[in-house]
Amino acid sequence: MPLKSSGQEIIPIPADSTSEWRITRYGMGSDCVDIYNSLYYVNGTTFINNKEYYQIYETGEFHQEFLEPGAVCDDEYEYEEVLRGYIRTENGKVYYYDGWYEYLLLDFTLNVGDIMTTYISPGLIIGSIDSVWIGDQYRKRFNFSNSFICHWMIEGVGHELGLFEPMFLYEGGSTFHCYGENNIPLYGELDCILNVGLEDTYSLKSDVNIYPNPASSVIKIITPENETIEEAIIYNHLGQKALEAVPANNTVDVSKLRPGIYFIEVITSESRAGTKLVVE
Repeated sequence: MPLKSSGQEIIPIPADSTSEWRITRYGMGSDCVDIYNSLYYVNGTTFINNKEYYQIYETGEFHQEFLEPGAVCDDEYEYEEVLRGYIRTENGKVYYYDGWYEYLLLDFTLNVGDIMTTYISPGLIIGSIDSVWIGDQYRKRFNFSNSFICHWMIEGVGHELGLFEPMFLYEGGSTFHCYGENNIPLYGELDCILNVGLEDTYSLKSDVNIYPNPASSVIKIITPENETIEEAIIYNHLGQKALEAVPANNTVDVSKLRPGIYFIEVITSESRAGTKLVVE
């Protein structure tokens, strides 16, 4: 159900009930970098204090990377359908509710020369305003003149560093990858994967068997009528390619994959099929 209105001058956030954002957040510790690869998405609405908010949920994976050689940074896990917060747009201003308080997030009513001071903006100056083509319409882009970190914010999309993320340099930071609707990237990295779960993206027939499953080293792939496998592609739960191989004797080495749930797509001369794979 689209939220757009032809008579609306400012496109709200979210611009559509299928809006999705791919964001990576970083947290810096003394020895490790905490990395959250997340997909934000709209999942219904709710009324708080007689105001309607869109519920933003988050699905993704967490892992660590070391800052110093020898550091133990091996924590990792997956998270699904975590409530990230609530947002609403009123009169061109986007508000964020964290469960306790409401904050002004973004302000699309400003003009060139105005200063935006919000919950996530330290006082960015609007240097210019132009527009970008997103989906089937133009949306205003506000360009900041006093920041070498966050350069822009766009109606219906968010800003260069994300959606809820701070619009200034801080320890760690974040990366905005793409914004899309209906699982189709519309701005940012246009090869970005936008899907809540693998089942939403892969509807391939399950005509292959894998053993062992769970696996920790090498897997054997069994295809219908012993079809020759041309390629095997393994995706993580975010839909990102984790491994691509041409199996030798229908076997694939998965020992370098981190433990977790994957989806393996098997391509033969006759068909494409897929199934889940668990790596221990």
